[in-house]
Amino acid sequence: MKMSRLGIKTQKNRGSEEALSQEILIQSSLLKRHAAGIYGMGDMVVRARNNIIEIIRKNLADFGCAEVSMPVMQPKLLWDASGRFNTYYQSKTMFITQGRNDDIYCLGPTAEEIVLDFVRNNIPSHKDLPINVFQIGLKYRDEIRTRGGLLRSKEFVMKDGYSFSATEACMVKEYENMKACYIKIFKDLGLPITPVRAMSGDMGGKVSEEFMCISPIGEDKVLFDHKAGFAINTEVLECEDALAEIKKEYPKFDLASLTEERCIELGHIFQLGTFYSQGMNGFFVNKDNQKAPYYMGCYGIGVNRVLGTICELNSDEDGISWPLTVAPYRAVVVAAPNHTKDAEKLYDILKSKGVTVVIDDRDETFGTKLKDAKLLGFPYLIIVGKEFAKNKTYEVEVRADKKKLLLTEADLLKLLKK
Repeated sequence: MKMSRLGIKTQKNRGSEEALSQEILIQSSLLKRHAAGIYGMGDMVVRARNNIIEIIRKNLADFGCAEVSMPVMQPKLLWDASGRFNTYYQSKTMFITQGRNDDIYCLGPTAEEIVLDFVRNNIPSHKDLPINVFQIGLKYRDEIRTRGGLLRSKEFVMKDGYSFSATEACMVKEYENMKACYIKIFKDLGLPITPVRAMSGDMGGKVSEEFMCISPIGEDKVLFDHKAGFAINTEVLECEDALAEIKKEYPKFDLASLTEERCIELGHIFQLGTFYSQGMNGFFVNKDNQKAPYYMGCYGIGVNRVLGTICELNSDEDGISWPLTVAPYRAVVVAAPNHTKDAEKLYDILKSKGVTVVIDDRDETFGTKLKDAKLLGFPYLIIVGKEFAKNKTYEVEVRADKKKLLLTEADLLKLLKK
């Protein structure tokens, strides 16, 4: 890709935002605020998000999950059936629209109702269970306070998944399977997370865990027992029943031994039980030939929030430093003065070898191009200049650790293809 085709116009000055990564993304024109909590994304951010989605999608397939697609526009009747419409309506977090025949719809903030409606007529027997389905797509929540750019916005991409089981024991097994899957997903994404006991809130069910990443810009407060490897959201302390359950599971639980950390919530999983299926006629025929409700589990990952957290954890005063696992492009080629043709030849070679690469062909100074390469976060900055003229080697700067290398074409290809 040629830089001139990316629509990038970096700004000299950085604004004052809640998060460093948000400042950098806006400065680099990769993120555009159209209104509070509503953002447009440039090519590089979209590509990084797609790479995150592919890591999530691959792991879910490996753990036996099937991909589906639910409508974002959902009939009010379904939310009335679950009893949640008034809760969301009164909290003013749901976007509501009206059709030409006066039918009322909402833009789904979540998908328990619609996915149960999708499944309940397709899975009539215990012989068809368990199943585990997921989707990755847009969600809408009219947040009271949007913050941190991608961390909390009104429109966002989310992975939400749902398991349907014949028994409570099978539901717990699916839940534990998805917990293991989530741990693997976040490991592959390079994100240090801790499963944290949490409140289920409006979702229903009694058991839930959040996947938290420690960060000073996080809005959740989590209490850690680092020695025991145990953590709870401070919200749990407000519920006597939940606290009592934790004390049963962890007899040595002692508030005095816990350390409070600020965290970003990246995922949340729930044992919903029969909360939705009972109210919405989600029944199947069990092994005793009796009508029984599905036992459901729910599993979410905030894809945009993951993207924002990766940017935040991999930013410095020079800009973003994309990890190789999700980097939109692996390298950028910058020509020193009088070396444009040599740079173009290298660019063509790298493309032919399947390397995702950008060449900075803009009408900008050499210094500006080097500065922007660091701001935009390319893992490898390749300079075609005096070293190439002298001995056919390329100057390579590694963004993550700022190491500088001199490499032949063969060695450069090994590095970029590794």
